[in-house]
Amino acid sequence: MSTIAERIAEGASLAASTLKSVIKMALLSRHTASARADRGGRSLVVMGNGPSLADVIARRDTMLAGVDTLAVNFAANAPEYESLAPDYYLLADPHFEAGRSSADPNVVRLFERIDRLTSRPMTLFIPARWDASRLGLTNPLVKTARFNPVGIDGWRSFRHAAFSRGLGMPSPRNVLIPAIMTGIALGYETIYLVGADHSWTRTLSVSDDNIVQTVQPHFYDDNKEERERVSAVYRDVRLHDMMLSFHLAFKAYHVIASYAAARGVKIFNATPGSFIDAFERRPLPESPLT
Repeated sequence: MSTIAERIAEGASLAASTLKSVIKMALLSRHTASARADRGGRSLVVMGNGPSLADVIARRDTMLAGVDTLAVNFAANAPEYESLAPDYYLLADPHFEAGRSSADPNVVRLFERIDRLTSRPMTLFIPARWDASRLGLTNPLVKTARFNPVGIDGWRSFRHAAFSRGLGMPSPRNVLIPAIMTGIALGYETIYLVGADHSWTRTLSVSDDNIVQTVQPHFYDDNKEERERVSAVYRDVRLHDMMLSFHLAFKAYHVIASYAAARGVKIFNATPGSFIDAFERRPLPESPLT
């Protein structure tokens, strides 16, 4: 049982977090048009890029073709992109913001493939502060929509009110966090997660010269340029920073679970061996979802 002093300290911490979040929303959040609509009872499958997605694609291609799907990050650079034909795509990392003018050839290739290979209507969600014209997309089937990747904390009622208005979300330390929140905002009542392995700690190590090393495998093979870029990004990251980032990401999923329950949204983790412990485990149905 907590003491009075502990409850006072907790209340003060929540109040401070709430005030900080109010300031962040005032400075960083932008108006975004509501994307919510009647989904006709259909489910959404959010496709993380973890290695287990390859098995889902191989065994459940027909089923995935019959549901609404959301892809993230470099999925469009995978050979399977054209057959996956996602209904939604979401980018959150500032690394993608420059679009076709990026210095990274993999980012340029991503937008080129989205532009060339998207053959049916798809909504691309990008942070509200990005300039969509910089992405270089000309395909009329691809429309852009916006979200606020502003981390919100504080009182539960305050958080939920901010989330429901699209002003922010739990700390977006991983792209699946805005992806799931976008699925809720779109009005889906059932969301399945696939390719959400999140088993990063299995590959985490520290070299003899104190360089933190981590391998984050995907369902596709990263090319040499992407492997070198990731290595450069993590070169100056310390282990405590890495562990804190993991902490914030996994904590955010529990915040999402609480918010989803309050909204009557069911989220099922259909990723075998996933390290995410916030959502009920349930495999994808054998027959097409509705």
